[in-house]
Amino acid sequence: MSVGLVLEGGGTRGAYTSGVLDVFSENEIQFRNIYGVSAGACNALSYISGQTKRNFDIFYHYLADPRYLSVKSLRKTGSIFGFDFIFGELSHDLLPFDFQAFDRAEVNFRVGATDVETGCAVFFGKKDIYDPFTAIRASSSLPLLCNMVDFKGYRLLDGAIADPIPLERSVCAGHEYNVVVLTRDITYRKKEKSSYPKPLVYAKYRGYPNLISALESRGSLYNRQVEYVLEQERRKKAVVVRPSQPIEIGAYEKNPDKLIAVYMMGVQDAVQKLREIRSLLKN
Repeated sequence: MSVGLVLEGGGTRGAYTSGVLDVFSENEIQFRNIYGVSAGACNALSYISGQTKRNFDIFYHYLADPRYLSVKSLRKTGSIFGFDFIFGELSHDLLPFDFQAFDRAEVNFRVGATDVETGCAVFFGKKDIYDPFTAIRASSSLPLLCNMVDFKGYRLLDGAIADPIPLERSVCAGHEYNVVVLTRDITYRKKEKSSYPKPLVYAKYRGYPNLISALESRGSLYNRQVEYVLEQERRKKAVVVRPSQPIEIGAYEKNPDKLIAVYMMGVQDAVQKLREIRSLLKN
């Protein structure tokens, strides 16, 4: 039986996922099939390379660094994230990513991004993700706040637009059972009406009508995917690790104390699910 691991995004709420994945690593819980978008895909990198606590070190030491995330970067480069710093100096010198361990890992890692021409999700494999992490950049490039990324013949943005919780993708790929890590509590639903300022969306993306449609329907898509997660959970096809209480930070939180609290919630919630996850993997 093949069990998939599905990782939601969520910006700096991904500190929760960092805590969950560190518990998995410390308890030698590994998955051969991983699907992630945006912050979920970023967190998966260090999990696959076996670098426990690396994601913690990143958000604790560098999220407040303007080279990582800043309005200045947005004005200067067109992207609120300093991707050249994140995937350059940070990943090579400051907190080196173990490229060799990542390359050796026998993992089917799929990273989702949104094709702006069609408004649909496109997933890339582990070989596509290798340095310089272009697929990860694409998956993490938020609408209005980041530039589009050209890769493999596609023009791409944030994977969470078209497939925010890629559980169905994993199931359709043959993984009947899955562990799903969410960054919102069980009560959370998005508003059906898009939160993106319509005038800005239409001005910036007027040449991409399918992307505009995807942005406008993002709330309803997210809520449908949440219901699918709940259905799979009820059928005992999925073990879901989700925040045990609402995460009271936004997607761009920089306060290290708040991020540590979110990380620790991920640790505690994952520990509570260990027996259930082990049972799923064993059976």
